[in-house]
Amino acid sequence: MPMVAMVALLGALVLGTVLSACAAPGSTVTGPTGYDDRIDLGVPGEVVETVTGVEGYPACHNEPITYDGTTWYPFLPENLADFPEVGPHPTTGGGLGGGTMRIVLPAVAEPGPGDDVGTLTVFEGGFAYWISDSRDLDAWLTDQELTYPWIC
Repeated sequence: MPMVAMVALLGALVLGTVLSACAAPGSTVTGPTGYDDRIDLGVPGEVVETVTGVEGYPACHNEPITYDGTTWYPFLPENLADFPEVGPHPTTGGGLGGGTMRIVLPAVAEPGPGDDVGTLTVFEGGFAYWISDSRDLDAWLTDQELTYPWIC
């Protein structure tokens, strides 16, 4: 195994171990929470706002999106059938890739055009939905801090 790959793998394992030990004070969800673990956090209320041009790149489903001082964490709802259907939003044409990548590891593809900028729909109850301008990436989000047992 090449030295760079070994260092990246070791760094990912160490960081994953450190992050999995973290938990939000007062959090009702105990971490780490895996993507395949569905979570029932309730159901979104009414739409509060819809904002275009929000940077994000949830390619691995563990990358938070921060907007207007709130950090949103991706999750897979246990009760997805009870969630509202979010209609398509006009494409703003933003994002040429690379704008929000924090750590580049070999397993994550660089964002393509419109993958790292999208529309954020914020709902009452601490929920949001983000969809990329390319329509290739989307995620349900919560403002409740979550931890993930993987790094990619």
